[in-house]
Amino acid sequence: MKLKYKLNKIFTIVIIFTLCINIFNSGASASSLHSYYIKNPKKPTHLYAIYENNLTPEERTMIATLQGVISNSSYSQIYILSKSHPDYNIWLDDLKQNHGVTYDIVKDPWYLLDKFKSYVKGYVLYSNSSSKDPSINNACSLAALKNCIAIDESIENKLRDHGIKKLKGDCRNTDKYWAYNNLWNSKLSHSIVIELSPNKSTALRDYAIMSKCLVFYEDTPKEFPLRDKVFSSMEKDSICLGWGPDEYENVQEASKHGVSIVPADWSYNLTVLSAFPCQTLTRKNNSSNSFPKENTHFVTFIMSDGDNQQWTLGNNYSSKKWYGSPSRGKFNMGFTISPSLYELAPTVFKLYYKSASQKDYNDNFIVSPSGAGYMYPSKLKEDALELNIKRLNNYMKNVDQKYISILDNWSFDNIALWDKYTVYPNIQGIFYLNYHRQDDYKGKILWSNGKPIVSCRNLLWSKLEGNNTLVEKINSYADKGYTDITNPNSYTFVYVHAWSKTMDDIEKVISELNKNSKIKVVTPDTFMELIKTNIKH
Repeated sequence: MKLKYKLNKIFTIVIIFTLCINIFNSGASASSLHSYYIKNPKKPTHLYAIYENNLTPEERTMIATLQGVISNSSYSQIYILSKSHPDYNIWLDDLKQNHGVTYDIVKDPWYLLDKFKSYVKGYVLYSNSSSKDPSINNACSLAALKNCIAIDESIENKLRDHGIKKLKGDCRNTDKYWAYNNLWNSKLSHSIVIELSPNKSTALRDYAIMSKCLVFYEDTPKEFPLRDKVFSSMEKDSICLGWGPDEYENVQEASKHGVSIVPADWSYNLTVLSAFPCQTLTRKNNSSNSFPKENTHFVTFIMSDGDNQQWTLGNNYSSKKWYGSPSRGKFNMGFTISPSLYELAPTVFKLYYKSASQKDYNDNFIVSPSGAGYMYPSKLKEDALELNIKRLNNYMKNVDQKYISILDNWSFDNIALWDKYTVYPNIQGIFYLNYHRQDDYKGKILWSNGKPIVSCRNLLWSKLEGNNTLVEKINSYADKGYTDITNPNSYTFVYVHAWSKTMDDIEKVISELNKNSKIKVVTPDTFMELIKTNIKH
């Protein structure tokens, strides 16, 4: 009996110890998930800003790759401005005003080369024989490993005059497979790659050099042997910065290998912007958001394309069509924003939060499709999806966001899929968009772990659903009696197509809707809280 008692006691202690270890490990794994991104370890104190518009394409690539070489070695760095992407001027002024960074405007790219050539080990040649010549991408991939710059053959002689030597590794006349076949296993990152058309001379090339990323491109939209090789050999739950030739095929191919796409092929200065630390952020809500508690049809508007990192960095913030519109702040509005900004441009992310309207009406941010990047959760590899959601849960806590928008193809009814999201405490609900047409599920609401999965009911989208049509439809919902707040039909989620509609269009629609006392426009957060509070589930 004593032996049996001792064995039972030992067995109990072992079980308790094992449970404690498992709990500790699960907590540790959640808190110690590494970042998707490589950040610049050198926070700059001074910047030399230069407009790319005054440079030849060959000079642009030279400066962008030089920017990458010096970024993690010098506190003086390079910042590229572009008249086509005016918001980079705003980020630069913010660095000066709020982060102690000084800067000078420079016109001569060769001055910058002379100033920083002591950091450069040499150059790698490429040829700009056509807009599809892959040698520029191969040269950038090789330059990343050798701490050197990529140089077009047309300016080689001038470069030699400035005392830069040529390294072994001529990338002219190489095919699209060359960098993967020869460099992939030579200390290039396997957690992040860059998909970038050879006709882009500046964007992302600084970050490729700094982070030692493979740069590749495949312009066949339906056949993708190179993409398949790259994505299948990356770490599970990885990131591809850039864009391919076909949206659905490219994202589907990436998803099945556990890779999320961040549209970023016009992103500049990620070396400089990533150098600043991420901070835990809190959104303020000063509006009472008072509204009737019965006999009301609730509507929320969410602007599309927040997953588009290059847009949120380059044009969206100041544009009168979008976030910079004087109409913003005159009504409750939802915006999606990419988690990539939080790590690659934390000062920019903070400015979006700081400038959000919080007076009579609120600007409300939710996670852009479909989390860390654009992917289809129903296609993502199982082990990658688990990691992806864990990171998403941590991110949403850090930035004080409760809801995520997800874009997938005919997966709305897959409750088992959504259960993997909603089991996490910081993910309080999902706004679902269908790829075929975002409003395919017509506002249907499902429940997962007691949290709402809400499909898009209507669009504000030229040629699909215009201003007047949308107003008529929403008014008809109220006329049909869809004003009982316990009825799922009394809630309408409208998705606004950023490329065909503006904030002015939204204001016009809401002005018409406000004439109907039974209709109330609310933020996405309030919309979800109303659903959770009032609809039986």
